Amino acid sequence: MAKTLRIRLAAIATCLWLVLGLTGRPAPASLDTFVGARSIVKNQPLSSCNNKARDALIAVLGRAAEYGDTGNWAGYGAIDASGNSFAAAAVHCYPLDEVQGYVVTFTCAAQSPPATESASIICGKLAAAFGGQS
Repeated sequence: MAKTLRIRLAAIATCLWLVLGLTGRPAPASLDTFVGARSIVKNQPLSSCNNKARDALIAVLGRAAEYGDTGNWAGYGAIDASGNSFAAAAVHCYPLDEVQGYVVTFTCAAQSPPATESASIICGKLAAAFGGQS
């Protein structure tokens, strides 16, 4: 009976040591997200926002696609040999009838490592490439 108790206590102690030992280790990578600028652009058509969003995503990340006819654009960075991208961004274009313009927002994400730039840097570059904000 005492031997069985010692074996059980040793097994519990070993499991506890493994659980605590593994949870204390740093993660091999982290996901960095950033909600960038939000701007109102007056006296411009929504199509202008869509064109600028597409062009900015291509300039910064290399790829762009609109989800349907929604004004929501997504872009992804370079793809590695296993088919993964470690940087992404979204540009959202929303019409504003009262000012005959639109609202544009930027959201970015990067997995570090291996991404070389943070999400905030990607969003900054994206906003600069978008241009024409007021």
